[in-house]
Amino acid sequence: MTTIDALPLVFFDVETTGLDVQNGHRICELAMLRREHRQITDQINTLINPERELDPQASQVNGIRAEDLQSAPRFVELAVQVVQLSQQAVRIAHNLPFDESFLNMELARAGYPPLTGPALDTLELARRLGVRRGSLSLGALATSFGLPIPTHRAMNDVLTLHALFDRLVVKLADYGVTTLYDALRFSRGLLPGQPEPEAPPPLAAALASGTTLRIIYTSNSNPQPVERRIRPIELVIEPNGLSVRAFCYLRNDIRNFLLAKISAYLPDFPDESAERGG
Repeated sequence: MTTIDALPLVFFDVETTGLDVQNGHRICELAMLRREHRQITDQINTLINPERELDPQASQVNGIRAEDLQSAPRFVELAVQVVQLSQQAVRIAHNLPFDESFLNMELARAGYPPLTGPALDTLELARRLGVRRGSLSLGALATSFGLPIPTHRAMNDVLTLHALFDRLVVKLADYGVTTLYDALRFSRGLLPGQPEPEAPPPLAAALASGTTLRIIYTSNSNPQPVERRIRPIELVIEPNGLSVRAFCYLRNDIRNFLLAKISAYLPDFPDESAERGG
């Protein structure tokens, strides 16, 4: 069976005009590195005209200036290349939900479907491996492993990400995790040979069909049960118990919901989009 590091892989990183994709922030720099049979075969490394202002805070972090972006291509001009470079490859990013939410937003604006298929988050793998205490930022992990320190410029960060992934693959092998299947399960808290957890029937049905449902949930921050509309993604095992990772329409983000704190599962209705409760 093919090992993880021998598969077609795409490492990617984005720099953005701000942190919140829901508030209209966009990509201002993109780097992607495709690797096949452990050899780099293709890449993208470009500034992008975001067609909006760059937040001063973002510019302070990444060092990109508004004047640097004026003559840069727009994302729509790069979309075909992004899609082609990503085809039939496992996507790798650090804090994957952040980078991929921006990339898929840009693809949608350009008229393309979101990227699908297997993806691995080096932040999540590092967390599961327990490689260090404290911060699991790319910079902190680079320091721990003696790798080049990322600079918040996309290609420099991708090169660090690429090196970090190879170090994590070595550590995964110590747990018997050598294939993509095992790595995806390990990201969910499952070791090789460990049985899949069972979900309550309504949740299992939503996971199987990719549909939404409503739950009554009591969070740590609010002792009052609140109705949430979610789209379940997968079951994950955390130290405090079995959870479902899902897109939460109330928070407009991917969240983990502890099954022990879900008091009811309710059918969803396609014509309802408003959240009930606070």
